[in-house]
Amino acid sequence: MKWLIRLLNFYIEASIHVALSAGMLTVITMFNLDLPFDGYVCLTVFFGTIVGYNFIKYGSEARRFYVVRTRYVKSIQYFSFACFLCCVFCAIHIRLQGLMVLGGLVLLCFFYAVPLNASVRNIRNFPGIKIFIVALVWSGATVWLPLAGNMELPVYGRVSGADMLMEGIQRFLFVIVLTIPFEIRDMAVDDLSLGTIPQKFGVRSSKYMGTAVLLLVLLLELFKRKSSLPDFAGLSLTSVFLGVALWYSRVEQGKYYCSFWVEGIPVLWMVLLVILKGL
Repeated sequence: MKWLIRLLNFYIEASIHVALSAGMLTVITMFNLDLPFDGYVCLTVFFGTIVGYNFIKYGSEARRFYVVRTRYVKSIQYFSFACFLCCVFCAIHIRLQGLMVLGGLVLLCFFYAVPLNASVRNIRNFPGIKIFIVALVWSGATVWLPLAGNMELPVYGRVSGADMLMEGIQRFLFVIVLTIPFEIRDMAVDDLSLGTIPQKFGVRSSKYMGTAVLLLVLLLELFKRKSSLPDFAGLSLTSVFLGVALWYSRVEQGKYYCSFWVEGIPVLWMVLLVILKGL
């Protein structure tokens, strides 16, 4: 059992699980907007998420953002470098417009973690902004990147601009709610200067706010032209699971509650869509 636990820990701590969720959200966008499936875009998001998250998590702790000492973190570093090569290989197959979106996201992630100089903080440490940057990057990677990658195809005649905008707004709001349980968990260690939502409004009020945002996400789905009954049902069930996960969030919680169960909700959403659509 010990090696299974070690494997699970590496799967989570090397950001494979969060990358799988990001990849599934990218596929969901293609399903929702009836886009042609683009495996290179999905794999770019998957491998890019591993690289980005590991750089943010472990780079800030390393000397000059790349020199690490512990053997375990070094193994994650080598794994991340291999994923970086895979990401570059997949990215060169993406259309120019998609690469422009990807470049903007890379820059945002870089300055999110790395301060411009010793006297200027990184974006992550600006009060109250962290959760919105995370939501912006996720919505950019899982909605606007696949859309930009299909710009040269006759997609824009089949999908209304309003539906595209709605999908982007919904994803932004969905990720904000998905992030709140993590902010609740981290209240014990986060500096008060971060000004996270639970720090500002309290745990209970944050849960009410997250529930209201989920209801808004569902309401927006009703205004999409291409939304079908399976789409709405899948989003509704996913929102229920996320709402329950939000309300069960605690400052003191199990090791895998957020990092595995909450983080895996987008994967559950994908599974629900496959079942409901009969794919």
